[in-house]
Formats: sequence, structure tokens, C-alpha cells
Amino acid sequence: MRRGGFFRRTLLLVYSTVALFALLIVAIYTGISPQLFARNKIDDLIPKGQIISGYIESTLRGEISTAYLVPLIGRSTAQWEATVWVVDIDGDTLIRTQQEAGRRVGRLPARLAQAMLPTVLGGQIATHIGDQEDLSTASQVTPGRASNILDGLARQSSDADASAEEDLSGNIVAVAIPITFFGEVVGAVFMAQTMTEIMSGMQALSDAITFSVLLIALLMLPIVLYFASRISRPVADLRAVALTMAGGDLTARADDQRSDEFGELGGALNYLSAELGSTISSLELERNRLQSLINGVSEGIIALDERGSTTLVNPAAYTLLRLPESAGDLRSAAPDVLAMFDESLSGMQTVRRTIWRGRTAIHISVSPLTRTGGALTGCVGILSDVTSAERLEQTRRDYVANVSHELRTPLTAMRALLEPLRDGLIKTEEQRQQTYDVVLRETMRLTRLVSDMLELSRMQSGKASLSRSRFCPAPLLELIRETYSAYAEDYQQVFIYDVPDTLPEVIGNPDRTQQVLIALLDNAFKYSPEDGVVTLSAAIDADVIRITVRDTGIGISEDDLPHVFDRFYKADKSHGGRGTGLGLAIAYEIMQQLGEEMAVESTLGEGSAFSFTLHIAT
Repeated sequence: MRRGGFFRRTLLLVYSTVALFALLIVAIYTGISPQLFARNKIDDLIPKGQIISGYIESTLRGEISTAYLVPLIGRSTAQWEATVWVVDIDGDTLIRTQQEAGRRVGRLPARLAQAMLPTVLGGQIATHIGDQEDLSTASQVTPGRASNILDGLARQSSDADASAEEDLSGNIVAVAIPITFFGEVVGAVFMAQTMTEIMSGMQALSDAITFSVLLIALLMLPIVLYFASRISRPVADLRAVALTMAGGDLTARADDQRSDEFGELGGALNYLSAELGSTISSLELERNRLQSLINGVSEGIIALDERGSTTLVNPAAYTLLRLPESAGDLRSAAPDVLAMFDESLSGMQTVRRTIWRGRTAIHISVSPLTRTGGALTGCVGILSDVTSAERLEQTRRDYVANVSHELRTPLTAMRALLEPLRDGLIKTEEQRQQTYDVVLRETMRLTRLVSDMLELSRMQSGKASLSRSRFCPAPLLELIRETYSAYAEDYQQVFIYDVPDTLPEVIGNPDRTQQVLIALLDNAFKYSPEDGVVTLSAAIDADVIRITVRDTGIGISEDDLPHVFDRFYKADKSHGGRGTGLGLAIAYEIMQQLGEEMAVESTLGEGSAFSFTLHIAT
């Protein structure tokens, strides 16, 4: 709403009110003034009629001569401001005034006389306002015994010969005053005037009132303009403040210092702005918190509206899908993923699927969003990295397969030797002894496998308790050097011992530390070729001693490196070579139980380096 429109409407309303008020004054004045003037005229005529009645009564008593009576009453209506008739009890006109020179007043109208005379003859004053046609003529005048008292008065009047009846047309005002003589009514004085004559005298007043009303209406125009402007200006100011608030600027404030309704409205608007600002701030805070949560979760989140347009993609989704965050249209960048969203929108059902991005398994669950009433508003998809779960499931399957394979190999060999022995196919004692040796070796291998599995299970379940004590690692490392120096010579490999002569005492378990070293060195010699080099070194690193076993063997691929400490892991996927595949897993679990670190570095085809720490005793 523009200010000009409101100002014009306010001006029109106020000025229309003023004009209507003026018109109502004129209309009411026009409607009631005739009756008021008529009442005032009657109140004016009654005293005058009583004066004329007193003149006649004085004449009848002989106090005033008859010759003097007619001039005393007068020959013009201007003297009494009305037409005057003096009638007897029969209604006959005895004296009347003259309206203007050269024209005589006729007799009293018979309808007027017949209607009002009975009341007057009863000794009461009779009045009438209105048209003569409204007068009732049912009453008839009955001559009284005193009718001859005024006969001499009639004969002495020079006007008594007028026989024409007065023509009083339209509305009239008439009064009749009784004439008494010694307590008896002997006639009446009638006085009448038309409303036209009455109102002609008041026309100047009517014109003055009308002119005054019009003048007031004109004079009120600037006042109306002023007050209309004062009314419209606060409304325009409040409108401007409201529009500013609607535009987002909730710091705008309306004038609430006024003591009128506009001040109260301004205060309410300011209160609304403050509350709205507080609510919006709370919503923005919650939105930012939610956005931070969405951006911080590891699961990817993608939301689409009902038209299939992307409304939300968090950073984790780009990371899981291996897309840059600058990727604009996901439909072109990941059409297989968006196809699941389209399927969910079209079928209004949850769609779940696992896809692969390289070596990463992503589980996607897309669910439709509906409002109250079931109307579709979009859908949201959750992307989860289930690579670990998939790998764990694969590890479980591989574990069962590996255990079965490791158990089946010695059992198959033992069966292949025991059956010929049972059937007597082995004849000589030497062959039997060889068979017994193989069976014993496979039995020991099977026992070692079962023992390793049981030990690893106890460690991972927390049932194996590892005590810690102070010990010096130098003698332990020297013993390992002596053992594996001979081992290297047997297998035509080079063993390098790079350990300082003196080492500080450490906190740990010497037996378990020796077990870990044996597992690492066995693994290094097993996967190193002839003339390969295996190095055992120790170095002080801050508050720990880091012991490293390095080889020049086949190495480990980058993809297999994170799983090198898993159960039954072997670089040779065909399970060739010696060992159960549990040595590294047990060594890693021992170091974890002792609170130490174990790490591996490897380059495929160049070799590997396994290291672990021992905390220096303080």
C-alpha cells in the first residue's frame, strides 16, 4: 500500500465525515425548523390574541368606544404579524385585519371556525399547525344565548360588509383566544399565518446557517489535510519499517515513543522484530550446527528434491565417490548413483545397493521423504564406506579357507603315508622309519598350527596375560645373533648384526620379545633369496629403543601392506613356503599387549623392514 493511496483515503474519509456532518445539520435544520418556528409563532400569537381579546372585553364594558376599537386592532397584518378575525359565537366575522392596501381580508374560513370554535367556546385556547384539510369538521357550532352581545360591535365595523372567505392555502399556524364577558364566552379572536409567511421571515437565518455550514466545510479542508497527513505519516513510517524487516534487516525499529495507538503498534512491531531476530538467530545456529554435523560425519549425504534437483551434498560424499567438490552436476559425474535416487523417487521406496569405487566398497541407502498427507518432497541417500566390513567378511571367508587348507595339507600327507603302511606296502624297516619321520614332522606341524591359533585367540580375547619387567635387551639380541648367523650360513644368506655394544634397560617381556624377533627373522629369511641380506639393527629413538629387521626379499605390494599383520597372510598367494601364516599376526598382537608399536615398510621386489619399540626404563 502506497502512502499516497492511504493519505487520499484518509483525507476522503475525514472530509466525507465533515461534509456528511454539515449535510446532516442542514437536513435536520430543514426538517425540524418549520415545526420549531410554528411552535414559536404560536407562543408569540397567543399573548397578542389575549391583548386583542382584552380590547374587545374593554369595549363591551364601555371602557373603549367601538369607533376606536377597529383602529386599535388595526387594518394591517403587519401590526400583529398575522391575520386577525374577531368572531361571535356563531363564527360570524365581526372584525378582521387588512393584508395590504386596496384588498380586504375575507371572512374566517368555515373549516377553521368549525374545527376550533367548539374548543374556544369551552373557554380554552385552541391551536392548529398544518393544512386546513387536516381539520375535522364534524363538530357544529351551536349558537349561545349571548350571541347578541357582539351585534352592535359588528354593526359599527366598517368592514362588516365583506362577504368573501379568506383564502389560506397550504400549511398554516392558527390560534383562537376566547372572548369573555362577565365570565361567559361571547366570541373569539382568531389569528392565523401561513407557513410560507413564517418561513419567509426565517429565510435569512436559513441562508445564514447554510452559508455557515458550507464555509465551515471549506475552512475544515486544510485542517482535514493536516490531520490526514498526521494520521498517514505514522502508517507510512510503520510500513517502511515493516518492509525493511521483511527485506532481512531486523535491526530496523519503529517509533514507539508516541502515546497513541501508533506508538503501541510500533512497540508491537519492535517486539515482533526482536523475537523474530532471536528466532532466526536460533534457527541459524541450529542450521550451522546441523551443517557442521553433516560436514563432519564420515558418511556421505546426498539430498534431492521432488524434481530430482540436488539440494545437499556433504564433503564426505565427494570423497567416497572420488569426485572433486567443484563437480557441479552429479548426474553426469556419478550417473549410477543418481539412478538409485531416481528409482527411489519414482517408486517411493527405499533403495539399497553396494557399489565399488576402485578398492572402496560404498553402501548406498536412498529413502524417499514425504510430508504429512503422503506428498513426496524428495529423497535422501546415505553413503557408507563398508570396505572394512567387506574385507572383514572376506577375511573371515579366507580364514576358514586358510585354516582348512593348513589343516588339510599335513592330514593329507599323513593319510598318504599311513595307508600304505597299514596295507603292508612298505616292506623294509628303513622305509618304515622314513614314513614314521614324515608322519612325525607333519604331526608336529599340525600341532604348531593349532598352538599358534590358540595363542593368537587367547591374546585377541584378552585371556593371555603378559607380565612386564626390567631387562637388558643386549644379551637377548646377542643370543639371536649367534643363532641366526649359523642359520644364514646354512641357507647361503648374509646376516648383518648392527646393534650398539651397550643398550639401556627396557620395560617389557623378554620371552615375548625373543618370540617376536624369531618370527620376524624367520619371515625375513624365508622370503629372501640366496645371497639375500637380512639385517638386525637397534637404535635409541627418544625414550624407546627401535629394533628393526630388514631384508632384501620379494617385498610386499602397496595394496597388501595394510593387511600384512592379518591371520594367515602370506606374500605368496599360493601358500607356498614354510610357516603357518600366523607368525606376524602373533608378533603384532604381542606388541599391542605390551603397549609397544610395530610398523612395516616395504617396496615390492626390493625387500621389507619390520620394526618394533621397547620403552626405556626410567
